[in-house]
Amino acid sequence: MPQTGLMLFKGHTAEEALTKVHQSLGASAIVVQLKRVPSAGVGRIWGAMEIEAWAQAPAPPAPPQPVAKVRAASKEARTMDLLRSLGLNEESVRRVHQSIPVSGTPLTNQEACLQLGAALLAAWDNATKRIPRTPRRIALIGAAGSGKSVATAKWITIESLRHQQECRIWCLDGIVANSAEFLSQHAELLGIPVETTWNPGLPPFSREFLDLPGWNPSDPDVSDRMANLLDRFEPDCLLLTLNAAYEASILQNQTMQFMQFRPHGLLLTHLDECESPAKVWNLVLASGIAVFGTSSGRFIPGGFDRTGGESWMERLFQQV
Repeated sequence: MPQTGLMLFKGHTAEEALTKVHQSLGASAIVVQLKRVPSAGVGRIWGAMEIEAWAQAPAPPAPPQPVAKVRAASKEARTMDLLRSLGLNEESVRRVHQSIPVSGTPLTNQEACLQLGAALLAAWDNATKRIPRTPRRIALIGAAGSGKSVATAKWITIESLRHQQECRIWCLDGIVANSAEFLSQHAELLGIPVETTWNPGLPPFSREFLDLPGWNPSDPDVSDRMANLLDRFEPDCLLLTLNAAYEASILQNQTMQFMQFRPHGLLLTHLDECESPAKVWNLVLASGIAVFGTSSGRFIPGGFDRTGGESWMERLFQQV
């Protein structure tokens, strides 16, 4: 006798019988028995056979246990707490946590750190795609006091003396005059030509830098003037220069204001005054723009470095 809950389905072939099972009970139906039997009715006289399929509906899924919910919530909270312990703000915590794949098994602290590190590096690598490998025409933009001129002086010294590159500087005025006289004097000492008016007919150099005065992008007249100068220069590497010693809220605000110019990367200055890996990661995660390099101190050419996500990852986890 068939068990309670079982239903009988018949067909001329096994495929026909199973089709009837799935149509009636669904694709997850459980087929308990499938056998060939003599056909009923007139077909029995000729020895015809048919297929019988005994099947039952799948068992309903068990309701989730309260204990499992508590464990899942505890695991998620632990991951987010680990991110907060690194100094990341709530927005960065949310962004990183959303990118981490769900794991069905509990993770050790070491495994959780590796998972978080992979998610952070993936975000950094994605942001780095905007930065050219070997830029030729480089422009630094930023607010007044961000340290663009000192960073440029360090950079041209390295390119000219260490890498033996032919360099030129365009020191152009915005609505306000470009008052970075020391940069012009330093360039002249190195034998690097300084142009104070735009002349696109000059022969190209292997490295050309555009130095602009700092400005507030909330002023539309100034921003339009600067955008026009940038369009003429056509930089293949546009870097937003930020004074890393400023408060995080100021840096976030400046980054958002200068996003209209579509910078390729960030250049952080005054890093010797306030080196905070969490502040850097918060900037990168919020803007989607990676750090191209850093400048520390006023000595030239010392303290100018190209940095990558791995080094900032090490600095971040050293705080734990």
